[in-house]
Amino acid sequence: MNIFRLIAKDLRLQSYFFLPLVALEIAGYLAYILQMPSHIPGVAFGLLHGVALIGDFLICFRTMIAEEKNRALMFIKTLPVSTAEIVVAKFAVNLLLVCLNTGLLLAFWEGGRALGWIELSPHVTAYLVAAGLTYHCLNNAFFVMLSLVFSSERAVWLPFPALFVLMSVILNFDRIKIALHLEILVGLLQRDSLLFLTLLWIVIAGFVMTCCQSLRYKRVFA
Repeated sequence: MNIFRLIAKDLRLQSYFFLPLVALEIAGYLAYILQMPSHIPGVAFGLLHGVALIGDFLICFRTMIAEEKNRALMFIKTLPVSTAEIVVAKFAVNLLLVCLNTGLLLAFWEGGRALGWIELSPHVTAYLVAAGLTYHCLNNAFFVMLSLVFSSERAVWLPFPALFVLMSVILNFDRIKIALHLEILVGLLQRDSLLFLTLLWIVIAGFVMTCCQSLRYKRVFA
């Protein structure tokens, strides 16, 4: 019951922020899409996900920094609410907002294709929706974990070195795969895309568990 009350509190606090964020994302996307070469496959749809990635970060920053600024998390910590309930509620509200944000952007894309405003591929399928929601939830959950463990003011700098590490892994993935003898596992995940998405949700659950464990011994919750 405490978790649902905390989620409702956060949704109520972010209700005035969320719709302007979506409107700004769509406006920014339209401004850039007019300047991008439409003949390059995947550019327009990739840009849509790029805009959504920025939304992932802003949603996390907004939900965390607002409570840190008002010392709300410190006050909640004095109530009969467990650390695990606070952490689960914070992740839940972030993932709900990210799913809604990503879903609205995908609906905008598909609606634009249906009305003839967007004459580009791909057609949004159930798998593309599931994959998009999973990727953006993973991105946001990573930001939330950093914000909870290190506080938002410090965590705002951590995604940048993490991005460089991720880019290095992508560029050297074939070497890493061979060095760690991951050929069989990678082949399995490539053949079974649903298994890969399930693995990503397990990683998200790991982020939640990491926060629950680390914040249990943290004297100041923020």
